[in-house]
Amino acid sequence: MEKQRTSVALGFFDGVHLGHRRVIEKAVALAQGNLIPAVFTFTMDGSAPAKKQGVGEITTLEQKIRILKGMGIQQIYAPDFSDFHNMSGEAFVYQILKEKMNAAVVCCGQDFRFGKGASCDAAALHRFCQAAGLSCVVLEEVMEDGEAVSSTRVRRAIAAGEMEKARLLLGRRYCLDFPVEHGKALGRRLQFPTINQRIPPQMVLPRLGVYATMARVNGKVYAGVTNIGVRPTVEKGMAPRAETYLIGFSGDLYGKEVPVAFLSFLRPEQKFDSVEALRAQIAADAQKADQIVKKALQEEKPMI
Repeated sequence: MEKQRTSVALGFFDGVHLGHRRVIEKAVALAQGNLIPAVFTFTMDGSAPAKKQGVGEITTLEQKIRILKGMGIQQIYAPDFSDFHNMSGEAFVYQILKEKMNAAVVCCGQDFRFGKGASCDAAALHRFCQAAGLSCVVLEEVMEDGEAVSSTRVRRAIAAGEMEKARLLLGRRYCLDFPVEHGKALGRRLQFPTINQRIPPQMVLPRLGVYATMARVNGKVYAGVTNIGVRPTVEKGMAPRAETYLIGFSGDLYGKEVPVAFLSFLRPEQKFDSVEALRAQIAADAQKADQIVKKALQEEKPMI
């Protein structure tokens, strides 16, 4: 039986923002039940393209795969960049798209680059695909506020704590989704127990400070207060992490991956004169965050 052909969206798709979504949605639409909607992306464990080195990733591979599948993608091929970075553009089309992925049609954004040293552009992809008997669709950029939506803009918004802007560019809430680790139980002693999530060094780091957040646990959405920082009141020299107090939640989440979605920046991280002052501030933060989340849930479906 002949292997079914695919409709392939091409890109790294970090963040899977609105521009990426246009490309992916087109690939899904072109599949029309006759082709398998697929994505070619890549990891950067071995090496990375020059323009992506050290920039900070918005989504992990696991997050990206989950989002892509939610959009209707059925097949994902994600080799490491080091496995194909020396390929010519023509070899990439023939060996990966045509032979490996059995593509009938490929979709990309107009800024797509490929081939050794990123030497080929979308126009070259169109030529190579035509020669290989594949259809090629190049999508225009999605514009927002007079500027193209890009992963760079999303990173800039996250790093500045502008979570409303990040949401606008992503088409969903920015979300941290890492395993819950054991902390030092300070939050419990403060009567505000937190879940602790270490942010891997390759990920973009949100602005240090306190945020109104929400998290889904066992099918239920909880309002939260998340501190991104180094706990200046109680500990020195600690690497940044996310500590989230889930309002009204009681239970053990150690080892579980809990997606925490960010709504608004509340205040910068600060050092308090006493643990009592810190406790009072957390209570005030929780009250404000609860109001923000309740308002958001009235206006939208929880995008987490």
